[in-house]
Amino acid sequence: MSTNAAQSLPDSPFSHVDVRSACSNDAPALADLLQQLGPDEPRPDTALLALRLAELPQDRVVLVAERNRRLVGTCTLHLIEHLAHGFARSAILEDVVVDQDARGLGIGQALTRAALERARSWGCYKVALSSAQHREDAHRFYQRLGFKPHGISLALTLHA
Repeated sequence: MSTNAAQSLPDSPFSHVDVRSACSNDAPALADLLQQLGPDEPRPDTALLALRLAELPQDRVVLVAERNRRLVGTCTLHLIEHLAHGFARSAILEDVVVDQDARGLGIGQALTRAALERARSWGCYKVALSSAQHREDAHRFYQRLGFKPHGISLALTLHA
């Protein structure tokens, strides 16, 4: 945990994490968090983010974590219905990020547990995620929560 986290987000019985669905008003803080996922990429457009949050489809939820009235984490859960498996449902967890100054305080765990509860409420039989190979700390974090390696993830970048 960084020194800033200990100073700005005290870990005490009077300070806890609230996880809720994101709303349009969260867009500026959410853009800052998402920037931490890809620091070399352009910052997400706040106006577009606010618009998209206002019109999320029912098969997607964006969760945010607040601690001491400050947005400190987010994740997105996507519902999938599998045609080849009798329309069995699963979910994909994406865009998981905890503010760099708030890591190690249980925020990622709270977000992930809330996402898993949502997946259960959707009737999902599994939740999958992908993580860059170099993110070994993240892999250990997910494994502590019960995630196990499964298959292989491949991607093809499409250029518009």
